[in-house]
Amino acid sequence: MSHTFPDADLTTPEQHPRRRRNPAPTILLTVAVLLALYYVVVALSGVLQSTTTVPIRGSEPRSGDYVTLQMRTEDVDLTNRTIQAAVLPIPHGSLVGAKAGEMSQNLRIEVLSGGVTSSVVTVPGESVVDPTALTLSLQRGDSAYPFDEPFTTFQISVTNDTTGADVPFEVVMENAARPWTLHGQMTPARGQAGAASSLTLEGARDPLSIMLVLFYVLAILLTTLMAVVTVGTALVKRELEFSNVIWLSATLISFPALRSAMPGAPPIGTAMDYIVFFPCMSLIACLLVWTGFHLLWRESALLRRRHLDTPEEQ
Repeated sequence: MSHTFPDADLTTPEQHPRRRRNPAPTILLTVAVLLALYYVVVALSGVLQSTTTVPIRGSEPRSGDYVTLQMRTEDVDLTNRTIQAAVLPIPHGSLVGAKAGEMSQNLRIEVLSGGVTSSVVTVPGESVVDPTALTLSLQRGDSAYPFDEPFTTFQISVTNDTTGADVPFEVVMENAARPWTLHGQMTPARGQAGAASSLTLEGARDPLSIMLVLFYVLAILLTTLMAVVTVGTALVKRELEFSNVIWLSATLISFPALRSAMPGAPPIGTAMDYIVFFPCMSLIACLLVWTGFHLLWRESALLRRRHLDTPEEQ
């Protein structure tokens, strides 16, 4: 008894090759969605609408005869722990002179920073007022780079240089020190020269600078891990080559340059150096010395021999 079967597919795998799904469209779509979400977050966070005006809490608007102290921060020097700024007094009421930008009375502006008198600005009456440079002392350095939060507390007082009477004032501030974001808090205080106000100014690096620094740190960590895995595998497989040593040397030289390229990189000695930079540099240096001596000992085997093997004569 014979059985009949339907015609079987007798084609070989070479005639019907296996098709693999192309992942490129999925990858491109995922990247486009992530970029769209990123731009939405940036637009809603208000980072693109940043202003140079420094918000100061506790500063109340004045009326009548008073002076507006327009301050402008120009540089935040964490190494020397100072803030470079400039102050420009703007008169109001009867303090306005006959000409534009002129003060009608003699004023004395005193700024106390770091426990000592930082600056004394004397504004003569009936003269055009120009900005005056100030140096403020910081109470915190740069040990937490890139998450530095420097702050300074200083007192400001304005008096009539002729009569010694206190002159009401308000403080407005603009920030030109990049990449820092600043905010302040003003409280009434009692200084050495009459009524004064104490102003606490706090700063932090902007998010973009922090993200760039973290990117550089991640690059250092990944390069170190790649060096350990690559050189370790070559040693285990006994396939160590001179190119591995050259790569370690280039990596060791590039790490200091990479650290110097970080935004606002301070001198050596921050917390990031002890946590990331120094350990990675030490590990790469140890690998370089170990692989160098290993390769040198292996390749110099011929020079250490007393006799050379020669082929037997036929």
